Amino acid sequence: MGSLFDIVNEFKDLYEIATSDPDSQIFEDTLEALTGDLEAKSANYVAVIQQLEMEANKAEELEKHFKAIKDARDNAVKRMKDRMLFALTELDKKEIAAGDFTVKVRGNGGKQPMDIDDELVPDNYRKVVLEVDKDKIRKALEDGEQLSFARLRPRGKHVKIS
Repeated sequence: MGSLFDIVNEFKDLYEIATSDPDSQIFEDTLEALTGDLEAKSANYVAVIQQLEMEANKAEELEKHFKAIKDARDNAVKRMKDRMLFALTELDKKEIAAGDFTVKVRGNGGKQPMDIDDELVPDNYRKVVLEVDKDKIRKALEDGEQLSFARLRPRGKHVKIS
């Protein structure tokens, strides 16, 4: 039994036989053998596909589980640092010795934060952002309009296993 690729090529060869001598016994025998090979090979593919899908689902579950653990740890660290910052700020301390460590209060870097009331911002402090209106383009193409910059592509195909 060959690969699916081999079977496809054999079906193409079968097509040649079918178009030249469709009533021959060779055609019937070849058709029966190839169909069995295709069904058996496809059954094996389906088994592997289902196993891989199951493993992918389990990996997704584990990913969510470990992300929840990470987020909980990150939140705990943030809460503890926030409490230390509060205590040091309240006591007007910039630095303390903490066993083998030194805890320091430092200013954040980067751009200085700002608050903006969007409703009061004048136009000369606004940007105009042009976006492609994909819905409008699709509607025009579906209505038969010819556009030099866009075209509808054929829909793809997929395998459904049931």
